[in-house]
Amino acid sequence: MGNQVKHLLLIILSILLLSSPVIGQSDEKQFIATTNIFVNTFSYILNKQNAFGFHFGKGFTDINKDNIEKGETIFLGVNYTYTLDCLQCDSIFILPLLGRGNTKYTTIDGSTYTYSRLDIYLIAGYRWYFENDISVQFGMGPSSVNASKISEDLKSDKGYGNDVEDRVKKRRFEPINHTPFLFIGYTF
Repeated sequence: MGNQVKHLLLIILSILLLSSPVIGQSDEKQFIATTNIFVNTFSYILNKQNAFGFHFGKGFTDINKDNIEKGETIFLGVNYTYTLDCLQCDSIFILPLLGRGNTKYTTIDGSTYTYSRLDIYLIAGYRWYFENDISVQFGMGPSSVNASKISEDLKSDKGYGNDVEDRVKKRRFEPINHTPFLFIGYTF
């Protein structure tokens, strides 16, 4: 995944640098940075209602279920924001996200199973925009995670890998993602 991350960051940086003549010629805000505990996004404002950018993050989950102790995910991807009214006001938003990453599951016997994943999320929600350029976004929606095992480090022969595989299959498609999205943002 390291080379993919470098290539994606290089492409995004190139797009931003090539668009630099447009940046700075206006008093209007050009970027949005948002964050929560697990995800950080950086977006370029295309116009009043649209922004395009990238997201990255690392998440830890204490699972403690079905012989799985925890999961650790790292990811990077692109996102597009569309608002029904405007980016710099209170508005309903739609946020498709496309990303790649890896998840490492650890079972109760200390075995680890690493999966490469392609994530697709379609988040809809509401964005509150405040006069100090701070925003709060809350949304939910469907998700699809296509994961395939890339490695395993077994500590026993108890077959806990089947439990991990079952968990991965259950997450393949969720009509409403199990984690609501709550972001705090700043527009500049």
